[in-house]
Amino acid sequence: MEDLEEKRKRVRERLVEVGDMRQGSLIERYVKCGKVNCRCAKEKAYGHGPSFTVTKAIKGKTITRVIPKQAVELTKAQIAQFREFRRLSQEFLEVNEEICDAKLKEPRSEIDNVQKKSSRRSLRPRLSEKSKNS
Repeated sequence: MEDLEEKRKRVRERLVEVGDMRQGSLIERYVKCGKVNCRCAKEKAYGHGPSFTVTKAIKGKTITRVIPKQAVELTKAQIAQFREFRRLSQEFLEVNEEICDAKLKEPRSEIDNVQKKSSRRSLRPRLSEKSKNS
């Protein structure tokens, strides 16, 4: 149990160290403008660009944000920080589940103590004196 508690502590400390982060994928795009005489209209020609965007899905919709060229490296680092945060969060959850499972194997008196403490709190909201008198 001590090993699991120590592991959870280490993961928590690494979570706190995560810096600026951004969710999504960085995409490099080349766009053809549609003008007949433009260089991009030629066969096998690249479009104009590159331009960079970050895309992410929120509630089933894709959100796109344009990223200036000078911020591409910073954006890559922010996306990497988000991936590290997500990885650490998953590791934190897994360690917590292991701790919870280990506590289930503890002597029965320990489980009973936890149940007694939690049963003291009511799940129903308490009525204030004012609402009782109404």
